[in-house]
Amino acid sequence: MQVAICPRLVPDVNGEDEEAFIRRVDDLFVNKTEQWPYVSNNISHFKFYSTTLVWMSKKDPELLRRTIKSVAAMDKGIAVEVGIRHGHSQTEKYILDPIHKAGGRVDFIITDNVFIKSQFRKDKKGDYNWTYQQAVEKYAAYVAGIKKKYPQLKVGILEAGFRFYWGDKERFPAEVPKKDNGDLKALLVDVIKACKAKGTRIDIFQPEYSYERIESTKNGWEKMKAMETFCRDEGIEFYFLFNDHTGGHDSDKLFHENVMKCLRSVKSHGLTPELGTIQSWYEHPLADLPEDRPYTFMHLAKEFIREGKMKAPR
Repeated sequence: MQVAICPRLVPDVNGEDEEAFIRRVDDLFVNKTEQWPYVSNNISHFKFYSTTLVWMSKKDPELLRRTIKSVAAMDKGIAVEVGIRHGHSQTEKYILDPIHKAGGRVDFIITDNVFIKSQFRKDKKGDYNWTYQQAVEKYAAYVAGIKKKYPQLKVGILEAGFRFYWGDKERFPAEVPKKDNGDLKALLVDVIKACKAKGTRIDIFQPEYSYERIESTKNGWEKMKAMETFCRDEGIEFYFLFNDHTGGHDSDKLFHENVMKCLRSVKSHGLTPELGTIQSWYEHPLADLPEDRPYTFMHLAKEFIREGKMKAPR
């Protein structure tokens, strides 16, 4: 399993000013790279939130340039979590083109909860007020458009798997069955068909789940295995998201412990994702560095990679 990392590296986290955000980015990629040598040598990708890259692209292009230059010097691929409501041209203009110009290599993008946002979080501005059929069509158009300019780019779809049932409502329900948002398997089939009709395809499926949400869902791990099997049958890659909702809100230590429990459960349940992403969009872990200090983000990544290389217990 390849490993990508995605700390919550976004502007104005916890009220930080712009200077504090810039220092944090520079510490990771310029000033303190010696504090995460094991992680930087053993990951396959550094994943960014699109918010971060767009902010740098618009407000501090030099910060973006030196960040991407550093990642490129590590010989690592770049991944980005993106929204699609502004179309593929915006992704190209503010994310893909600047990274390419700076010498970086974007290997894949993951679209962020397009259907949850378009169907169940109605935007007063009208950005995401789409019907289901409109969302499917706009999604396929986005994939086709982005691949026209960047044909080697892999495009993945991320949806909050815990909010949907999967194929069989009784066997693989949503985390809260009374609040399910429909059949995620059927949704993916529709997206795959719409992409095919435009002569394109999605390459990756990554369900959004946290450790305890899998644990609290009926047949949660079996449901994840069914998703992986579906991907194998469809010829698309299955990526796994490693994070923790409770620990993310509570403490660095609990986030660390539950992500490691999730890794052990993935192995013990026979899941074999092509790539696993260690990711936080929560307050915790509070610190990124150094990798040798317990419960920093990079310390978690280091321990995760080390244990991930070990064989699953029989």
